[in-house]
Amino acid sequence: MEMKTELISSSRVNRLCETKRSRKRIGWLGILTLLILMVTFLNAGNWLTVSQNPQKSDIIIVLSGSEGRVEKALGLMEEDYSDVLVLTNAYGFSEQDYKHIESIVPAEDVIKDFESHSTLDSAHYSINLMKELRVQSAIIVSSDYHLRRAKLNYERAFKNSDIDLKFVASDSNYQSALWWTDNFSIRITGSEYIKLVGNLVGIHGSFAKKKLYEFDDYIFS
Repeated sequence: MEMKTELISSSRVNRLCETKRSRKRIGWLGILTLLILMVTFLNAGNWLTVSQNPQKSDIIIVLSGSEGRVEKALGLMEEDYSDVLVLTNAYGFSEQDYKHIESIVPAEDVIKDFESHSTLDSAHYSINLMKELRVQSAIIVSSDYHLRRAKLNYERAFKNSDIDLKFVASDSNYQSALWWTDNFSIRITGSEYIKLVGNLVGIHGSFAKKKLYEFDDYIFS
């Protein structure tokens, strides 16, 4: 009888110990998960901004959409990184952009793409153009916060080619390290991640972009 009681007590002790160990493991797992989420949150802006050092290339490709991109590309041309400028989704550039370009770059050295309506469209246009021109290197210029998505789309389009691409960011007011501290950076971060998810599941083009902007406005307005 005493032995049976001792066995029951021992079993209960073991169960209690195992329960405590399980709770401890769950607690550490929760802390680890929280730390991962915090690190991901804090670095969400930094992950979007990717920029490489420019190198002399056959062409410079500018993605339309925000101020500062044309100025960055023209600065690279003045530093003799390339003599040819490609404007993708050319409808997206302002009259002021075109006047600035015309004052610096000869018309014969400017190629305008009026076919593209998304970043992936621009990437496909770019590789087809480069094959047609038989050139092997390009600098891709876009805003700092847009460059991660641009890089992913261009690498997708150029996957099976030997063409050398360098991605160079133009400056903006985006606060990548402290993106949660101002409305502009919060909106840009949310918008870029929404578009990244959209691109991942195959949402591209004018209609898709319109729907993504509507969703973006609904979330961040």
